[in-house]
Amino acid sequence: MSYRIAPGGLAAIFAHPDDESFGCAGALALANDAGRTTRLLVATRGEAGTPDGTPDPALGDDREAELICAARAIGLDEVSLLEGYADGGVADRPFAGLVDEIAAWLANRRPDAVITFGPHGVTGHADHIMVGNATRWAVERLAEAGIAPHAVYVVSPIFDPGGNRFDLSSDEAAASHRIDVTAVAQRKLDALACHASQADARDEIATIRAALDAGRTLYEGYTRVRPLVPAPHPKFDSALL
Repeated sequence: MSYRIAPGGLAAIFAHPDDESFGCAGALALANDAGRTTRLLVATRGEAGTPDGTPDPALGDDREAELICAARAIGLDEVSLLEGYADGGVADRPFAGLVDEIAAWLANRRPDAVITFGPHGVTGHADHIMVGNATRWAVERLAEAGIAPHAVYVVSPIFDPGGNRFDLSSDEAAASHRIDVTAVAQRKLDALACHASQADARDEIATIRAALDAGRTLYEGYTRVRPLVPAPHPKFDSALL
């Protein structure tokens, strides 16, 4: 889906439908409200998002539709899907080819900043790790041509409203940016609700609603990994762009 094609803005690159809603729906919604172009690239159709992880092509169709629903809820200008990458099998394709495809997508759109997964992929999912690594390699390749995004961020879920603690990499556990997304919390909830096939999305909705009902501020966390934020960094930055 594409409403306008303009360079710049904020892009997100993830492995599965719903990664965007869990990870950065709030930041994307805020960027859209500020008039910035917002884009999303997803590597797989999520067909292995069944209770037992068995791939189901029909579920892939459903999850693609859910992704488009979520993109509309957030207010994205464009959502793109790579072809030929199986859910749970991104590592089965040549890594260099994944880097090539992500680099081409970025070079065509020239976002100012990119959000992706860090070295542990938040959950340790192999697809998350592959896509995050390939994105950072793609950015370095574009830097050699002088057309890399100005900044690269990885999702740092240390402000999880449910208090979850993940086995995070040093990048993911050391957020440099804390973004207050309370004003667009309903958009994040609506995006998560689009992913109705996924039980964990329903759980996240309940967790966020409980936090909001308790009067808590809803944050998303990010670590800027390119360029690195110099240490010491005594307080969180509050904007990505």
